[in-house]
Amino acid sequence: MSDETMKPGLPADDTGFEHEDLSTRGIVAFMIGLAVTGVAVYFIIVSMYSFLDNYERSQMLTASPLTTTKGAISRVVTQSDMEKTFKDNGAPMLEVIEGVELRKDLIKQEEQLNSYGWVDKKAGVAHIPIERAMELIAQRGLPTVPPAKAGGITTPASKGPEKQGVEAPR
Repeated sequence: MSDETMKPGLPADDTGFEHEDLSTRGIVAFMIGLAVTGVAVYFIIVSMYSFLDNYERSQMLTASPLTTTKGAISRVVTQSDMEKTFKDNGAPMLEVIEGVELRKDLIKQEEQLNSYGWVDKKAGVAHIPIERAMELIAQRGLPTVPPAKAGGITTPASKGPEKQGVEAPR
């Protein structure tokens, strides 16, 4: 607040509006200048990158003097290009559509869980459907290993002679 007080009855000369505000014309001129500058910077950058790209293509050498490049070098790499380049050498490929790949894996696992087949035919190891495996376990029970005798330790994997007269440590 001001310490000055107006005396009643005298006209106030300093009433009105401030004449030093920004004008509409100045704001519009600034916005137009900003837009023109933005467009100019865009075209400068695009022309600079196209010049540098053309320069790089003209200066690029082949990997070996015995090989030649076929066509123009492209910066766009498609999935078919990747498959041609890397599929033959056994390199793992990135998943393009994750949902489809996951669905294929889940279907494959579900088929294996619900079918008969060989795990290792030479060793005679097969897999059976999970429902059948649960029925067999319910009927026969889980396989158990007989408890070790006091004289020595015997396991089904090592069928060595048992040691007589040796006590287990306490």
